Amino acid sequence: MNEKFLDYRPAHLVKGKGNWYVSYSATNPETGKLIVKRMKLNYIKSARQRKEYADELIKQINAKLVHGFNPFYHENADRLVLLSDAVLDFLKARKRDVDTKVIVAESFDVYKQHLKRFQAFVKDDCFVFKIRELDINNFLDDIYIERGLTAMTRNAYLATLRMFFAHCQKRGYIVENPARDVQNLRKGEKFRAAIPENVLQRIFNYLTEKGEKHYLLACYLLYSCFIRPSEICSLKLANISFKNQTIYIDAAYSKNRKSQVVTMPHNVAAMMIDLQVYTAPSSYYLIGHDFAPSERPCSDRILRAKWLQVRKALQLPDSYQFYSLKDSGITKMINILNVSEVRDQARHSSIAITDVYTDRSKANGNEHIKTLNFTPLP
Repeated sequence: MNEKFLDYRPAHLVKGKGNWYVSYSATNPETGKLIVKRMKLNYIKSARQRKEYADELIKQINAKLVHGFNPFYHENADRLVLLSDAVLDFLKARKRDVDTKVIVAESFDVYKQHLKRFQAFVKDDCFVFKIRELDINNFLDDIYIERGLTAMTRNAYLATLRMFFAHCQKRGYIVENPARDVQNLRKGEKFRAAIPENVLQRIFNYLTEKGEKHYLLACYLLYSCFIRPSEICSLKLANISFKNQTIYIDAAYSKNRKSQVVTMPHNVAAMMIDLQVYTAPSSYYLIGHDFAPSERPCSDRILRAKWLQVRKALQLPDSYQFYSLKDSGITKMINILNVSEVRDQARHSSIAITDVYTDRSKANGNEHIKTLNFTPLP
């Protein structure tokens, strides 16, 4: 039997002698006993209108009871908010944060994905106040144990839930944050590994042989220009300067919210010219939905999905992830250039937007990097 039926008795209409009322029972949390609640209807003179009103009232009360409503908990109707509505409210607030550049769009997408999975785990669209710490722990166990995701990923989900329930607490939907006391797991060793030179050469040769040169370009943007996947998807032809051999990263899409310039090694610029990307309108995305320049952008999810296909075809270990290309590129470049040059190329230092065209921001590109034929050793 569904435990919810132990907490209440459904609403129904009672027609007493000269007294009509809607009656239902709810459990008093202090005594554990079902207590009858009555809502009188005699103030409605017409019997027909009284019946119509009663039917609608019964429908509304029973819908609330099914989702966990208890008048002893919630005398204030403003706090009766379903999980789905609370999630929409939270995401609306975070979307505003994106618009005002408080957070990046990539963070918003993570919050949305995490909460969607949490809703799927909860299944019933219950009132937010019904969710307990135990529910959150069960969900995180599903993420970490059942699905086999990393401690880091499990902790990221927890961070989103803490933020979401803090939002609900601020809105008055709940009294206490059920995720507040849930502990992070200790992170193990970094799962993602740098890819050896000979394996990189296999991957790049495979993409070339398969005619996947536009996707190969996306790989090089991460490998040699250190441009993050979400930033790759935001690049337009207008961001490319063949004259200066540079790529402009707009603050709207940069993780650190700063406009910056990175330098293209010679082979990356040559690849773009060979692919004739310059023939597309400047408003087109460099890496479109099919990886070639297009009006429609690609997504980092599609970039990673393609990487999984390549990794499977070449039977490579899971530790060679798409983002491993950046690890591998930095490892290689730091043995060729001085640390400050690599730091600036990777944008690991704090550079203000007004410094984009200064010597430090290398608005005209790094002359040393331009001369590189930055490919894996054959």
